[in-house]
Amino acid sequence: MLMQPRKVGFIVFVLLFFFQSVSSSLALGVDFIERAYFKEDGSGQFSIKVDLTKTSKLISVIKCLNKDYKYQGITKSIGYKAFSKAQARLEKISDISQIRVGYDEKMLSFQLMFRFNTIQALNKAIRKINKGLDPLKITYFSLDDGLFVRQDVNGITQKILFYQQYDNCLVKSLDLASFFKETTYTTIYTFYKEIEDYSNPLSELTKDRKTIRIAHYVFAPDQITESIGNRVHFVK
Repeated sequence: MLMQPRKVGFIVFVLLFFFQSVSSSLALGVDFIERAYFKEDGSGQFSIKVDLTKTSKLISVIKCLNKDYKYQGITKSIGYKAFSKAQARLEKISDISQIRVGYDEKMLSFQLMFRFNTIQALNKAIRKINKGLDPLKITYFSLDDGLFVRQDVNGITQKILFYQQYDNCLVKSLDLASFFKETTYTTIYTFYKEIEDYSNPLSELTKDRKTIRIAHYVFAPDQITESIGNRVHFVK
């Protein structure tokens, strides 16, 4: 018999609190990967993936608490269901299509993917995903022939702290900066033309200069300010 999601959530945070008090060397992390491909007409494909590999030991402990409870149930309780709810909201947006939510039981990851016909539709979709975290009218992405802008008003760190502030369980007691020091948010954007320069110093370009990557350690003291925001100029 499977445990209920609320029970799983409570056990997860009890274990997190326990591990934190035992040793800082057991610091965990979650990897978020935001990937997008932009075509010249403003259409493209977007995905956001959550990789729980760094928490595999913790998940193994949770599994041992109930021999009948499997990895699949844990993955779904942690985030798959949240992505499924987001999928339902995205289906109501015109110019958003081919919405899929998938998870890899063995790799401990889940992913939300969709296609967008316009940048405006992409912004509407991200507003739905980040509902309650950012200003309602924020423009996450803008793109023209010479400039691409990715805005990140509150920063990933602030979003996590927001969840902590309003969470009713033991996550309130965690020293997030220490415990989740290995948490990353990576953005990978591919364009139809070459990139000339960029504003975010964490940026890395591929050899063809059409893909730009930022690997942001969310709680790294020297990266909190930079976060994932970027202004990318294209070769004219």
